[in-house]
Amino acid sequence: MATSRAGEVLVLSAWEPELAALRAALARDSVLRRRVVARPAGVGLVEAGIGAARVIDEVRPRAVVFVGTAGAYPPSAITIGTAVVARRMALASTAALRGDGYLPEVLPTIVETDRGLRGQLEGPVADVVCPLAITKTRALARRLAGAGAVENLEAFAVARAAGKIPFAAVLGVSNAVGPQAHAQWRRHAAPAAAAACAAVLAWLRVPTRRPRRPR
Repeated sequence: MATSRAGEVLVLSAWEPELAALRAALARDSVLRRRVVARPAGVGLVEAGIGAARVIDEVRPRAVVFVGTAGAYPPSAITIGTAVVARRMALASTAALRGDGYLPEVLPTIVETDRGLRGQLEGPVADVVCPLAITKTRALARRLAGAGAVENLEAFAVARAAGKIPFAAVLGVSNAVGPQAHAQWRRHAAPAAAAACAAVLAWLRVPTRRPRRPR
């Protein structure tokens, strides 16, 4: 049986290390700690959707915010270390791009973050592409760039799990999408995730910005 938790804001990430900066802040701030629940949802589209749905059912939050890392599609003016606020998440299929497959018409492929919540978060606004696999070639990166500025595997699934609950996503750019993405991610993932957490913390610490529970 689902039980409501005290936290009014649920902050989710793909995996625990991306919450490190937030957890450190919560450990120092007992007032904020009572308002926030932070959990990893899972890595990848499927696991993140399943994990987010489970935690949302347990916590029953007033708002859901996803934090994580993202790659920037070249050419992009978004620099590594920048935290971007997601506007729209697009589900991407490389098979459909190649013409080797298609997505059913009834399948949702676009989801938008809550406008009011998005407007309260500091940072440049960007559209996010959410494929099943990490893009590693320049050719595919160029094709996917038509649907968004950055790539993240989990944001679309978490947004769908949130349903009618106000949802936002803040992603720290850790790499350029392409052949060097993984090496860059290993170097920059921690500070990029910390930048995303910092943007969320700045919002949480403004007392007038309290998301309302949807009716």
